[in-house]
Amino acid sequence: MFNVRNFVFGLCLLGPVISCSVFAVTFEQAMTYYGNKQFEQAYGAFEELAALGNERAQLNLGVMYARGEFVERDFVESAAWLKLSNDTLRNDSATKILKIISAKLSEEDQSTANARYKKLSKKYGREALDQRLFPESAIDEVSDFVGAEPLRKRVPKFPRMTLMVPGIVDVQYSVAIDGTVRNITILRATENVFRKNTIEAVRYNLYKPAAINGKSIPEFGRRMRFNYALHGSKLDADGLQGVVAPIREKAEQGGGLDKYLYAYTLTMLRSVVGGLEDSEGASLDPAADWFKKAAQDGNRLAKFELGLDLSYGKQCRADSKKSYFWLEQAADEGVMDAQVFLGSELLHGGRFEKDVDKGLEMLARAADGGYDDAILKLAWIMATHPDANVRDPQKALAYLNRFNNDDYIDELTVFETQAVVYALTGKNADAKKALKKAMKYRKKYELPDGISGDIAKAFDAGKPYLQDIL
Repeated sequence: MFNVRNFVFGLCLLGPVISCSVFAVTFEQAMTYYGNKQFEQAYGAFEELAALGNERAQLNLGVMYARGEFVERDFVESAAWLKLSNDTLRNDSATKILKIISAKLSEEDQSTANARYKKLSKKYGREALDQRLFPESAIDEVSDFVGAEPLRKRVPKFPRMTLMVPGIVDVQYSVAIDGTVRNITILRATENVFRKNTIEAVRYNLYKPAAINGKSIPEFGRRMRFNYALHGSKLDADGLQGVVAPIREKAEQGGGLDKYLYAYTLTMLRSVVGGLEDSEGASLDPAADWFKKAAQDGNRLAKFELGLDLSYGKQCRADSKKSYFWLEQAADEGVMDAQVFLGSELLHGGRFEKDVDKGLEMLARAADGGYDDAILKLAWIMATHPDANVRDPQKALAYLNRFNNDDYIDELTVFETQAVVYALTGKNADAKKALKKAMKYRKKYELPDGISGDIAKAFDAGKPYLQDIL
């Protein structure tokens, strides 16, 4: 099981640390099966990827049918899959194979193969899959979702350094329903010395919360890049292309991971394009296109990104069915960020049909994987859920006791969770201490009373603090 933060941070160390018994079927894995003559596993992997529109997987299914590998030799089925792959792949080798197979077919078989191709195309063709699975452009369209809008942003200070060097820090965070920044995660830092100043700056940020149909909701997975530039150093459009070009080339030639990293890079670079000396000359590929390609190659983090974008309607038309498909795939393949997001959404039923049991099960999977965000969230839910059948003081305390991370960046969530759990379990003195820490945090970072204030009001009224938005 792993999450986005550990994965991207691992990449910065030239080797991700992934401990996971569940894995996504990737094109590279499928080809390894095939190369090792594990044809049954290869066929299953190619079939799964073909259903996502991976034209290379469709091509390989055609080859396996032609050779009779795991399946009975069937030139008609082979021709149908080869023709489907050729609709989008269009390379010389694919065309050559299709001609060889087609030459083996009688006129009647060719007609049958064409009919089979049309049937496959209706299900697995580019147009069909775009309609069923992938984001639709929604430029200038009104969406029910309105993202969090910054009310206050703080620029981090350049740290004191023995040797002055430029740096980059990528941050991921959520925005709570009171507009405060939560779940702060450093995805990438070129130098550790930049981390502290970045975290301090982000904690000061305040937003008008995101909303659906006018109702405030939390927004998950926002990202920001901070550039620590030396005085007088600026990146122009040519410099940007110099950074992007080799990553793009690797993505074009490589697998799902390379495509995902290029898409991730594009999302972070967009935050700095406006600051370029020649911003009009800077042109970047749409990140969504490369997340799609990475997902079709089986990359599970790309599946999560697609699910998140489709849920919020970020640069695309929001679509709950498509979003659920990708989020569930990512969650089932061990992406804990997907498990937390989907679990939270299922619990309150904002985007998907409400399913409390499945929502709790999703969050429990992430918590069992040691994900601090999930552990804290479950403690919070068990202490604050408005349904008495879900609320459980002892489980809330058990989850809180499982949380053991002195370096956890989101201190505000820790303090507030401690306050509501301790109050519900009769530890009133501890609850007041935790709430005092939360209010002190808010004062330090010039934040409104928000959720902490609401908790205080509930305490003063002698009532438990309840919240149905997670």
